[in-house]
Amino acid sequence: MTFYNLTTSRPKTIFADLLIATGTLLMFMQFMAQADWVLLVSWLFIFGYLVLTKRFNALVHQILATVIAIGWVHFAKDYYGYKFDFLKIFGMNILPLMAWTLALLGLGEMCNHLKMNRRIYYFLIFIPSFWFLLILFETVAYHVLKIRNTVTGSFAGLPYCNCIHAPTWMKMVYFSMGPLYYGSIMSADELLGRWYPIFFPHKFDQNAKA
Repeated sequence: MTFYNLTTSRPKTIFADLLIATGTLLMFMQFMAQADWVLLVSWLFIFGYLVLTKRFNALVHQILATVIAIGWVHFAKDYYGYKFDFLKIFGMNILPLMAWTLALLGLGEMCNHLKMNRRIYYFLIFIPSFWFLLILFETVAYHVLKIRNTVTGSFAGLPYCNCIHAPTWMKMVYFSMGPLYYGSIMSADELLGRWYPIFFPHKFDQNAKA
């Protein structure tokens, strides 16, 4: 997965990842009106950081997270709108585009830092973690940060937390994004590990169980 091709020690890498994630969240909350630029600059910074540290697996993960986010936001671009005039590229709102990308990437890399001997364990830990954090972040964004999608605001939110005000099909996509992403990066790691083992070493040996 991620930490086999690092140029720094694993503890330092975990600390750096946590520091970047914390810094991004703090900047996001501090500069709400410019949240789109905060996330876009964070994406560029992370990309450069992964290139410099030669974390090629994580770099592929960032690209996959971006592709998945682009596919979703392009499809649902007419369902996103906010009170702030956030940047749009090809009609896609940068806020949800970068938020999805960085959220998927960040949680995925944190899970990849764990040491387990079966691939399925990573998947089983990532999925409930993703669902829990999705609800937590959406609740905080809606009730505390007041980031609300004005286009779908008339739809009912989830029970109790009153978040994710969107059509049912959008809610289903939201909860499906995590499994789709993590399944994609696990498949990519496996294929790249076979094709280019020098740059993408296997996290598991060939006898390890799935």
